Amino acid sequence: MVLEPTGIVPDTHRPYHDKTAWALFLTVMQALKPKRLICIGDFADFYSVSSHSKDPSRALRLEEELEDIHTGFDELDALGAKHKQFIAGNHCDRLTRYLQDKAPALHSVVGIPELFRLKQRGWGYTPYKNSYQLGKVHFTHDVEVAGRNATFKALDTYQHSVITGHAHRLQYIVEGNATGEQKLAAQFGWLGDADQVDYMHKANVLKNWALGFGIGYYAPKTGVLYATPVPILKSEKRLYSCVVNGHYYEVQG
Repeated sequence: MVLEPTGIVPDTHRPYHDKTAWALFLTVMQALKPKRLICIGDFADFYSVSSHSKDPSRALRLEEELEDIHTGFDELDALGAKHKQFIAGNHCDRLTRYLQDKAPALHSVVGIPELFRLKQRGWGYTPYKNSYQLGKVHFTHDVEVAGRNATFKALDTYQHSVITGHAHRLQYIVEGNATGEQKLAAQFGWLGDADQVDYMHKANVLKNWALGFGIGYYAPKTGVLYATPVPILKSEKRLYSCVVNGHYYEVQG
């Protein structure tokens, strides 16, 4: 059976991403040579257009954020995946709400697909609060729930296998029913920088959020995605490491 290597990009929150974790993710993807890439949402942070109170010391212009976002897309595109899908998250929705409130005349002509140049880059697009289906698995950023029960809530909502982001946790749940049918619900952590989070107590960030990403092997014949979480371990000396398919990878921070 032909299996297609698949890279699953979790919440990254560029430009507030963990640069070493991102470098490790790219190192693994270069070895994996994915045929598919699925970005599960919040690739961008959009701090500059957030409606929340902002720290003046870290405020950026939208142009600066977009420059970093395009750098990330360039690196993903260089992996050579044939199929690429971008799913918008709630942070992407910050831009939508900003345009609705501040520049309604531009709302219908400027948005995530245009600013990210997704069509030119060969990416499919799934708007926020919608889902993308690959075979038997649904992908969506969230079902409007965060916290430790978010993955269970997604499974209860879809009643099908579903992979989500948003809560920045590493969780992998398999549940069945009385007929023996099995359903997967998972999320694969995040690639953001905990030191740059200013909207939550850092103790809660370190306790609940986990660095990581996902890989999978998709079988087009059956529609099954054999998905696996990849936790990233971080040593006191800022050595980031992970193991994928029995191979050890590390990047020094």
